Amino acid sequence: MKRVSLLGLLTVISLFLFGHNGSINVVEASEDNDSSTDEPIDGGTIVVGIGADPMGYNPNAVGDDFGYYIYQNIFNRLMKLNNNQEIIPDLAKDYELSEDGLTLTFYLEEDVKWHDGEEFSSEDVKFTFDTIMEENGQASSSLSSVNEITTPDENTVSFNLNRKDSALLGNLSWYGIFIMPKHIYEGTDWITNPANRDPIGTGPFKFVEHNSGVNITLEKNEDYWGDVPYLDRVIYSVMPDSNTAIQALNNGELDILGVGPPFSEMEGFKSNPQFKVGELIWPSRFQIAFNMEDDDFSDQRVRDAVAYGVDKDAIVEIALNNNGIVANTGMVPAYEAVLNEEDVFPNRDVEKAKELLEEAGYTADSNGMYFSTTIDVFSGEPYENIATVFRENLREVGIEVSINVMESAAWSDKVWDNKNYSISLLAGYQGPGPGGLNGRFSSDGSMNIYNYSNPELDDLLVEAAQQADMEASAPYYQEAQKLLVEDKPMLPLSEWVMVDPYQSYIEGHPTSEEAIGKTGFYEYTYIWIND
Repeated sequence: MKRVSLLGLLTVISLFLFGHNGSINVVEASEDNDSSTDEPIDGGTIVVGIGADPMGYNPNAVGDDFGYYIYQNIFNRLMKLNNNQEIIPDLAKDYELSEDGLTLTFYLEEDVKWHDGEEFSSEDVKFTFDTIMEENGQASSSLSSVNEITTPDENTVSFNLNRKDSALLGNLSWYGIFIMPKHIYEGTDWITNPANRDPIGTGPFKFVEHNSGVNITLEKNEDYWGDVPYLDRVIYSVMPDSNTAIQALNNGELDILGVGPPFSEMEGFKSNPQFKVGELIWPSRFQIAFNMEDDDFSDQRVRDAVAYGVDKDAIVEIALNNNGIVANTGMVPAYEAVLNEEDVFPNRDVEKAKELLEEAGYTADSNGMYFSTTIDVFSGEPYENIATVFRENLREVGIEVSINVMESAAWSDKVWDNKNYSISLLAGYQGPGPGGLNGRFSSDGSMNIYNYSNPELDDLLVEAAQQADMEASAPYYQEAQKLLVEDKPMLPLSEWVMVDPYQSYIEGHPTSEEAIGKTGFYEYTYIWIND
């Protein structure tokens, strides 16, 4: 069994660092859904919906939300975040921070093997993070405090820092920092390595096959060093259309919806005894991203006009079927210890929006339109629904918006990789902790898709990370939020409520009582089938 000697300590630390956590709930219909047994049963296969094929299986190179659903079942991290946003042990069973705050040492689990039978060691950890920094991986900007990584022995790895970094532990627990096998990747191109199609990890499930556009299959890792999964197999069924996925769940072809959130269908699932619904208020949000090098949106007044033109209440009510919370702050409210609630985005004022466009030099045509633009969005609900309300809002202001619906890979190529867009609708996790602002909005942030650069904000985020605790860093984060509200590289629309309907015979869902503190949202180690 996996040792978790740090769990109590890390829970305290994560609450100290991050503040308030989202609430989690499993909703069941009123009809009696009691299990036929209370003891987990080994065996079986579940089929989970997924909105698109992963772009590949290098978990650290580029952002890939659909890949992330799968990565966390194949790979491990040093630490990880559970569904309470608490930092808990993964491959590291213990750690210590030096008195001067400049050396963070991890003590690793022993007798861990890669899926191909090779021994895992501290050299794999060093190789992984060295490569992320050298190759500008997606988490590279969050590792800017790391000067050197050393391996005193095969079960110990030390991060030697060039400055104190209160956000580092959280950053080592999140996205783009899965430990990769040195013996597979060393001396190769980490983008073209064959393992990116046939991954080798240390996680609870092994990769079996990927049939493009159809499914991805994982199988139980019988030799897993931690808690061995109950399931024999997990099959991800590729379903870009959420309506198709919903029908498949209703027909029993899917065990877990996975694709979502189908907000318009939630009440039906909650009232049907065939299903349970996992719900989680997540530190994520729907937002409009502005390309600040675009001919139109490089002008502050145009971005301000959009902010005044959007009816966020209508987006929550109509597009999200009231499964959301209007977003007005520069940071998700989950991190309340550092939240700036005074400097917020404006409420709707159509006439003010028109005034700003005219100040920016635009003249309305005979149809009342000042200019036209295109918004790039993911396919399916709720993105297309939100974009439709957004388009109608801006038409009232005098901006004609065309909606360009894209599959995930095409969107990533256009928006994420090449920043070849005007505005885009996206959603994404805003952590881990307030330090997540750095990767998104610092000038060299690995997730800065906005072409946004403000040296004052860069300095504030560096100062915030160098403070000893959240109380000391709060003024810096709050001033940074003020700048984000003023500059508007993005416009938040709604805070995210994650929902995941699944068949009532599924136990151990990540939002369930037995798994909530042990896993992330898409980890399936503790799922079992209760027939």
